[in-house]
Amino acid sequence: MLKSNRQRQIFNLVEEKGFLKVSEASELLGVAEMTIRRDLVELEDNGLIVRVHGGAKKLQKQNSQYIELSHIQKKSLNIEEKKHIAKIAARLIKEEDVIFIGAGTTTEYIYDFINVNTVKVITNSISIFNRFKSDSRFDLILIGGKLRERTGSFIGYFTRKMIRDIKVNKVFIGANGIKGDYITTAEEEEGVIHQIILNNSDENYVLVDNTKFGIEAFQVLSNVTDVTAVITDWKIKPQYEAYYRGKCKIIKEKS
Repeated sequence: MLKSNRQRQIFNLVEEKGFLKVSEASELLGVAEMTIRRDLVELEDNGLIVRVHGGAKKLQKQNSQYIELSHIQKKSLNIEEKKHIAKIAARLIKEEDVIFIGAGTTTEYIYDFINVNTVKVITNSISIFNRFKSDSRFDLILIGGKLRERTGSFIGYFTRKMIRDIKVNKVFIGANGIKGDYITTAEEEEGVIHQIILNNSDENYVLVDNTKFGIEAFQVLSNVTDVTAVITDWKIKPQYEAYYRGKCKIIKEKS
């Protein structure tokens, strides 16, 4: 197969799937993984895709509709950056805090870095629940409702009804994008749950890696001026950091 044809097929697969693993492309096209990696480098250099750990994702074109990846697809993206962000978040959690942790592949890592003896953890995420459930340090509450399989979180009427009565010290949630003055998410039902708990919290922290800046998803969660801080990683572009430091607290370094 000619390189140009192979790269065209790789590009089409990325466009179709949103995210493509190197191993998957290798199997589908019958070529070595090393060849696929070289192709991905060239496709990225030509501005056609974005390389990530283990593969590539669809280029998010300005003003195009945000495409939400599944939880499994997201887990392989920007792993070191997510751990960096989660470690910062975990250090903000103090003894006896009552916290809400929303669904997300970044927020899942918070558990790995918490260094406290007693905390009440509230979540509507099965993945978050599974991380904390066997640790006696945590008084764990899972808010149920209708399961959204794409993110493994509970949504809907019963979730909203229960969460309205909950007050917490701190909220830690992810987002699909930050653009202009707005923090956005891809799914309106999950967005409503987060809006409710943000209003019921003393401190609100939004966890987003550098790739989320300049991206606009479907629903506005919050104005950036209304959150306590945005926690991100060291790769945030200088123009974004300068813009948002004038509007909200940006935390990107391990304290």
